[in-house]
Amino acid sequence: MLNEADVNAYAARQIRALRNTTGLSQTKLARAMSLSTQQIQKYEWGINRLSVGRIMQFAEAFDVSVTVFFPDRDKHYSYDPVPPPTMRFIRLISKINPKHYDLLYIALKAIARLSGGKA
Repeated sequence: MLNEADVNAYAARQIRALRNTTGLSQTKLARAMSLSTQQIQKYEWGINRLSVGRIMQFAEAFDVSVTVFFPDRDKHYSYDPVPPPTMRFIRLISKINPKHYDLLYIALKAIARLSGGKA
């Protein structure tokens, strides 16, 4: 069984990773959520626990599902929620015009197949 402290720590790491991945500063995120920068810091470092309502607000701010903030209870979860190489790709993808996403997907799928991965 997952203990509460581990789940809270996981959610805190996810917030920090999502904020870093999207390029938002703590100040900009705080403004968008009508919070103080110090409050964002406390959530990211797991000092303050997140309520379900606050998790909903973070999910809305990052345009992700609330499930992102909870570890998969059927699998062992990583303490590194988003691997650094993945974050590099995400940062680049955010700079691509969305009308090109289908082409990008086709290219990545082809590269995955060529490298021996299943796509």
